[in-house]
Amino acid sequence: MEVYKERVRKAQELMQKVGLDFLLILSPENFFYFTGGLRKPPRILIPKQGEPTLMVFASELEEVKRTFWIKNVKTYRALHEMMMGIIEYLGASGIEHPKVGVEMEFATPAFLLDRFKMANPQVEVLDAKPVIGELRKRKEEAEIECIKKACQIADSGMEVAAKMIHEGVRENEIAFEVEIQMRKAGAERIAFPIFVNSGYRSLWIHGTATEKKIERGDFILIDLGPVYQGYCGDICRTFVLGKATDKQKQLHSIYSQMQLIVMESIKPGVKVFELEEKAYQIANKAGFGEYYVRGLVHGVGLNFEELPFPTIFAEDVMEEISSGMTLAVGHSVLSVPHIGGARVEDTVLVKDDGIELLTKFPRGLKEIGYA
Repeated sequence: MEVYKERVRKAQELMQKVGLDFLLILSPENFFYFTGGLRKPPRILIPKQGEPTLMVFASELEEVKRTFWIKNVKTYRALHEMMMGIIEYLGASGIEHPKVGVEMEFATPAFLLDRFKMANPQVEVLDAKPVIGELRKRKEEAEIECIKKACQIADSGMEVAAKMIHEGVRENEIAFEVEIQMRKAGAERIAFPIFVNSGYRSLWIHGTATEKKIERGDFILIDLGPVYQGYCGDICRTFVLGKATDKQKQLHSIYSQMQLIVMESIKPGVKVFELEEKAYQIANKAGFGEYYVRGLVHGVGLNFEELPFPTIFAEDVMEEISSGMTLAVGHSVLSVPHIGGARVEDTVLVKDDGIELLTKFPRGLKEIGYA
C-alpha cells in the first residue's frame, strides 16, 4: 500500500512543478500504477494536494472499499453520471479554471476527450505525460523484478517457438503453443498478439500469426510480449527454415550488428537520437539505409511500448537515457524486398555503467532443420 501512496505523493510534487491542478487517470496501466489493482473502466482523480478519488460503478462499491487503499470513492450507475461526478468534483475544488492533466497517448479515446472538454469548458486540458511519463520511465526495484520474470517467461516461449518450426506448420499453431507455454510459466496474459511472420510476411513491421503455412527458405520473425504481475517482457528472434541464403545471412548480420552497437552504447546521459543514428549508420554503410525504419529503442514496463517511444512521438528522440529505465532494443524491422525482414529484439535494464540483458534466448540466426 505504501508504495502506491508514495507514487501519488511524487505525482503531486510533479503536478505542482508543472502547474497541473488535477490528474484524471483513464488507462488500466496507470490505474494499476497508482492503486495496485485493476478496474474497468479505470478512473482516478488526483488533486495536486490531498487524497485521490476513485470513480466506480455503484454495485462495486463494497468490493472497492475492501480491496483498494484509496478511501474517497464516488459512484455512478451510467456513464453520464460518471461525467457529472467529475464535473462536480472539479467544481467543488473552488478553482475557477482548473488545469487537468489527461493521458494524451493511446489511453484516451478522442470522443471521450471531446465530451469531457464540451462538458467542462472552463477546464484547461493538458497532457499528463510530464508527470506520469517522468514517474514511470525509471523503474523501482519491485518493478524490475517483475520485468525480469516476464523476460524469463518470454525466453521459455521462444524456446517452444523454435521447436515448433517445421515445414507445413501454420503460423497460428506456433502462436497457440507459445502462449500456452508462457501462461504455464506464469504469464497472466500477453501484451500483444504473438507475431509469427514468415516468408513475405517477414517484411511487415507488425503482424499477427495467420493460417499461412511455413515453407522451406522462409525467414520467420517471432515476437513475444508476456505480462507478469502487470509488467511486460519483449523479445523477437528471426529464424530460417532450412539453409539460409547468403543474402539472408547478411541481412540478419547487419541487424544484429545494429542492435549490438546500440546496446553497447546505452548508458545514462545518452539521448535516444544518438542511438538511432548509430544504428542507421551501420545499415547505411551496408547499403540498407533506405530500408532502415527508425524506432529501434522504446521503453518497456506496464505497457510493452512506453516512454521513450520515438516511433510514435517524435519528441521522444530527445529523451535522455537514465539508470533504472527498462528498454526494448531492436523494435524496428530491416525489411528488404526479395530477401525478407530481419529483427532481433531484447529487453535490457539500464544501469550506471551500461546495461543488463534481461532476455537470454540466443541471438544468432538459427537455421531450423539444417545441419
